[in-house]
Amino acid sequence: MDLEPLHMPMMYGRGAIAAAALSHSLFATLVVGCAVIGAVVATLAHVTGQSRYRRLAHMIAFALVLSTATISFFGVSLVFALNMFWPRFWHQIFRIMFWPFVLEACLFFGEAVFAYAWYYLWSWSSTPDWRRGVHLAFAWLAAVCAVVAMFFIDITASYMLTPHPPDSSWANILNPTMIDLDLHRWFGNLTWAGFALAAWCGTAFLFARVEEDRLFYRWAGGFCFAVGFGALLVMPVIGYQYLLHVRYAEPQAFHTLMLGGRSWLFDLVALFYGLIAVLGSLYILRVIASTGKPDDTARLILPVSVVVLVIAWLVFAMPYHLHHIPGLSQLTDIEINPLGKMQPNKYIAIAALVFFGLLNWILFLRAFIGLGSRSTAEPVNGQDRANQRILIVIAGCTMVVMLTMGWVRETARAYNGYLVYGVMELSDERRTYEGCNPCP
Repeated sequence: MDLEPLHMPMMYGRGAIAAAALSHSLFATLVVGCAVIGAVVATLAHVTGQSRYRRLAHMIAFALVLSTATISFFGVSLVFALNMFWPRFWHQIFRIMFWPFVLEACLFFGEAVFAYAWYYLWSWSSTPDWRRGVHLAFAWLAAVCAVVAMFFIDITASYMLTPHPPDSSWANILNPTMIDLDLHRWFGNLTWAGFALAAWCGTAFLFARVEEDRLFYRWAGGFCFAVGFGALLVMPVIGYQYLLHVRYAEPQAFHTLMLGGRSWLFDLVALFYGLIAVLGSLYILRVIASTGKPDDTARLILPVSVVVLVIAWLVFAMPYHLHHIPGLSQLTDIEINPLGKMQPNKYIAIAALVFFGLLNWILFLRAFIGLGSRSTAEPVNGQDRANQRILIVIAGCTMVVMLTMGWVRETARAYNGYLVYGVMELSDERRTYEGCNPCP
């Protein structure tokens, strides 16, 4: 028996699920990234015994607990929104993905338990007995649960875009894009969490009134930035493989993403990705210039590298099909921009972004590790406040990239009229909004 229709435009339901899903995914990715980074930092604190690692681990544990509580709220909101606005779709996807959903829920519960134990039993980290090792185990168990839970969610996300064939359980789980999506989100989560934690340290630095706190947050921000920037450079390599599998598994979706009506969203991702690479390199240049020796090789290489990155960013962000950019037709009648051609222009640009970004990252690591404990002993200088603001801007750009990448993947299906690509169409849910006339 059909439920009473909502008698509202389907666009309202699409807007509600988009808001709930994007909010949920933003904190879900933060949870996974913070759990992994936190476990590594806790291990460093356990092995080295340095107080700065222990303080940073405690800060990440608090961020993990806060994010876990937030994701619980948004997760429940998402399920309610699916039941209210997309009941037929929710019934279908829950029936097909029953066990991945159940296992993900169990693992999320485990992640929450271990994360809360890690934070609220923090006094165990300083005890000399067995409790110190158990406390470290809590951090790693939370990280493992978060990563495996993400694996099961990625099964569903990848299945909706590339379900081959729809009647085989194992083929649905190991569909053509599942592994690539999971790996891409691995490094995406580390990028987002690293930069978000760096921005948190930057904000704390700006509001700190004690010199010791400012020294710590300056060091912690640099540490978290190194994690985020390093993971950022890996994402295009995995992203290329991911799109390659989309191209051969669902050519219509690939055309929509790269050449069709949603290609402007990829241009937006390219714009902010290049901006992050440029701002990150600028941060590296400023940090090394303020701490390195006058004859340091990095101070000679980095200015040239930043210029190359700016040029590569402009080329990589240029659109090829101008008529897909919203509102641009009001300014020009030109439909094709030859400088925005993918091959070879954008391939060369992204290669330059990754290569010179990697070079800058290595130079930063060398300087950051070489400073050692002196990085928390040297007095704060005038450039530090500007450096922390750069970290905050980078985190904002990363948040836009994370939201846009999720949006572009989901709307690739909806743009072509599918809820599950090739299996369930948007029109199958129309009765939820308009009812049937006449009803059978």
